[in-house]
Amino acid sequence: MTGPLPDPHASAAVLIGVSSYRHMPKLPTVANNLTRLKEALTDRSIWGLPAARCVTVPDPTKADELIDPVVDAAGAETRDTLIVYYAGHGFLDRHGALRLAMVGSREDRRHTGVLYSELREAILEHSRARRRVIILDCCYSGRAVGDMAGPVTSLRTVAAPGMADSYLLTSAEANAKALAPRKEECTAFTGEFVRVLRQGIPGTDGQKAAPYLSLDMIYQQVQDALERRGRPRPQQQDNGRISRLPFVRNLAAPLLSTSPPPPPPWRRYVAAALATAVVPGVTLAADSGRTPSDVCSPRASLLGFSDALDKARFQGQQIHGLSSLALTGPSTALSLSDSAQPVLYTLSLGEPGGKPTPRPAAMTRLTDRGGRAFGPQDFDGEAIALEENRSTVLVASEAGPSVSRFDLTTGEKLADFPVPERFRTAPDGQTTTNSIFESLALTPDGRHLYVGLEAPLSRDGTHQGRNLIRVLRYTGQPGGRYSLDGEIAYETDSGLRLADLVPIGDGERFLALERGFVKGQGNSIQVYETSFAGLPDVTRVPSLAAQPAGAFAPKRELVDVGGCPPSGARAKGPQSNPLLDNAEGMALGPRLTAGKHEGRRALYLVSDDNSREDQTTRFYTLAVDLS
Repeated sequence: MTGPLPDPHASAAVLIGVSSYRHMPKLPTVANNLTRLKEALTDRSIWGLPAARCVTVPDPTKADELIDPVVDAAGAETRDTLIVYYAGHGFLDRHGALRLAMVGSREDRRHTGVLYSELREAILEHSRARRRVIILDCCYSGRAVGDMAGPVTSLRTVAAPGMADSYLLTSAEANAKALAPRKEECTAFTGEFVRVLRQGIPGTDGQKAAPYLSLDMIYQQVQDALERRGRPRPQQQDNGRISRLPFVRNLAAPLLSTSPPPPPPWRRYVAAALATAVVPGVTLAADSGRTPSDVCSPRASLLGFSDALDKARFQGQQIHGLSSLALTGPSTALSLSDSAQPVLYTLSLGEPGGKPTPRPAAMTRLTDRGGRAFGPQDFDGEAIALEENRSTVLVASEAGPSVSRFDLTTGEKLADFPVPERFRTAPDGQTTTNSIFESLALTPDGRHLYVGLEAPLSRDGTHQGRNLIRVLRYTGQPGGRYSLDGEIAYETDSGLRLADLVPIGDGERFLALERGFVKGQGNSIQVYETSFAGLPDVTRVPSLAAQPAGAFAPKRELVDVGGCPPSGARAKGPQSNPLLDNAEGMALGPRLTAGKHEGRRALYLVSDDNSREDQTTRFYTLAVDLS
């Protein structure tokens, strides 16, 4: 690490943070980010950037309020280093491009967010600084990696020799959400970043601490700290040679700091939490600022959750692997264990308007024709739908895969429905797709049966992190034969898979359960409203990747369960919200007739513990507005 520190008098920083949103959850910790980061950058023992050259931009409401301060700071006086920092909500448009949210931004109106590429272009066009550093603390910020330099022609046009070095640091990967932990003063990423600036990095193995910190040293320290705590993994990109150059003084080096390092940030965070009553931790896509309540989103509230059936036993059988739900009454349901020896449980769920109280009442073992047990590789039931006669149930299995009818009394298979060869398991036991049949929904009139893949066929793939899913449509009569008559296209949110489908009412309206998992961060659970009406048949389409946006089912978010209050839930592994787990089953209950959620519908979810000790069988009840 050679070279001088950046000249603070020939440098500038623009710190942009959005904490007060009108249509999105508030993020009060972002305001603290701006304060603490400015304090660190202007601290003379760390770097000494003049306060006048460290501009904070709180709560911009328009694109020019966000970008103009960057253009102003990038003027001729900023010859050495330009730092541009953004913290707030980040979301993706339908092209997968990262947009930075402002006070009035709305996810259902993506144009209300500023394209990251517009901020990048403003820096490239107006900055003549030798070093340009962009720091993004928002969900999906990793989308910016690989996009820092912009078009080569643009870079060569606006940057003189020696002025093209740029560095990007993001708080999360391309498909991951950033995190605002409970009872901490700053967001997870910025809190660690400021901690390293404030405490420095001590020497190891008997070596003295380096006198200066480079961006690469800071990144490694922040990354290690976040990974140890099971938090989102930051990303970096160096489009020059600046990541290893001195960036700030190392306060852990005794020759540079005669006073002891300040107290660890967590002490300040705890004190601030007690003083300001910071509310339970959520992802940056959730509301860190609202007072404790049951509100998850404008149209959904959490009525409660229960882990009562986690690792429980019934009639000598351990309950595990619950991957589906189908209501048999206002507060009773069927749930299928997705094992090689499948068990269909009859459950009581408790009152629809309150916390779930799941209790098993009966169990039926599903068998092949003639009452024969399934072989180890023959069956993996993932989704169920109760037929109107209440004596038979339809089941979608990943093994095979298959769509079948079973007798509820005996558990015996009665019929199989046709499955195209391209969806079937290959002879070597490997499937043609990452995950086959995972969701199944029967329209209220029983005329149409929809069976959805969990992940795309290899030929369909993904688009900007979103899975391009085929949903098979069968037509028939209740209790009779169903024949395949088409396929429709569905696109999941970034990094998520399609876990279940539930009909809303008459017609082709459904709720879609999407869930995901990121190592070190945990699960995501999101529910969308969607419609399959009027969509083109994509059976003969070679690849969904070439299809226009209009070919995919339209949808709008109903609830991100990560935005619900934790409500005392405990997680067995890293989770951005301890309430989250591997939700795979969903059922829509009756309309609520009393209480503050009167008029809403009860929505039930269940998580699949995969027979693992570090996962939980958890039931959720929500009140949702489907008007």
